[in-house]
Amino acid sequence: MPCKPYSPTQCVDDHIRITYKKSKRETYEKYRAVLYNINSILRENGLEMNPRHITEDDIGFLLEYWEGKAISTRNWYLHIMNRYLQYYKNDVIEKMEIELGYDRRPHADWLSEEDCTALMECEKTPLEDLVIHLELCMGLRVSEVVRLRVKDIHFDEDITRAYISVRGKGRGEGKWRSIPFHPESERIFKKWLEVRSEMIQRCRDADRSWVAPDNLLIWCHYVNCPVAGPYTERGHSLDRAVIHKVRERLGFHFGNHTLRRTFGHNLYHAGVPIETISKLYGHEDIVTTMHYIGVDLDDMSGALQNLYRHQISMSQQYRKR
Repeated sequence: MPCKPYSPTQCVDDHIRITYKKSKRETYEKYRAVLYNINSILRENGLEMNPRHITEDDIGFLLEYWEGKAISTRNWYLHIMNRYLQYYKNDVIEKMEIELGYDRRPHADWLSEEDCTALMECEKTPLEDLVIHLELCMGLRVSEVVRLRVKDIHFDEDITRAYISVRGKGRGEGKWRSIPFHPESERIFKKWLEVRSEMIQRCRDADRSWVAPDNLLIWCHYVNCPVAGPYTERGHSLDRAVIHKVRERLGFHFGNHTLRRTFGHNLYHAGVPIETISKLYGHEDIVTTMHYIGVDLDDMSGALQNLYRHQISMSQQYRKR
């Protein structure tokens, strides 16, 4: 850790600069804004602002101040604050072992059935069609989309045996998983490969030495200039090229993560076992998957209603004996 800054603002800025140096700009700016706001609350109420000296009383006041907010929001604020304090060797939040519980309803970060249908049926460019298909119908992260190579697409005359190889999260180069084709996958992939071949030809006509970057399935290119390069795994290049344009045409908001969540949410409500959804996502456990797909009290209530009907049926059969 560098020399100790002396003002609350400098403390926050130093923490953000070091801790989130590999994060997207929008991510660290969001965290910076939260910490600036917390400092304002502490200052206005005459409490400690030096992250090295913040105590249980200061944290207790913040918890009371945030009492009207959703539990998920309070947990998020605590997470940001805890990481900030730990940067300055202050583990007060860890020692307090705060347990706020969970919201009754999860954050609905997925598309409604109406919006999902509108997105799937609207007119799209081959690139838009490909990216949205990979995220909405196959559940890929945006980082996985930009890593896909042509050789990762495995066609087969038997559509049930066709699949894509996906390099996901994990140590080293990441953990691989296989995802079978969606019924629309073959059409979308082949259409894009035709477009991709045309793009390669245009680039090579302008520069005979040009080579498709790492044989990637997609790459960033410019319509009026025959040059191309890979999309960044962190940043907004693919968002600007695809998501922003489509949602502007449709008139409702969504992001790459919304599409991935909607994929699992729709599978779950279509009756697919959560263990299968977890494997498609590449999750280590089904707890993470449950959070993604929004298993809420309505779902659990429905499950108990089904259990009750089953118990009534068993009771009736027992009485007939």
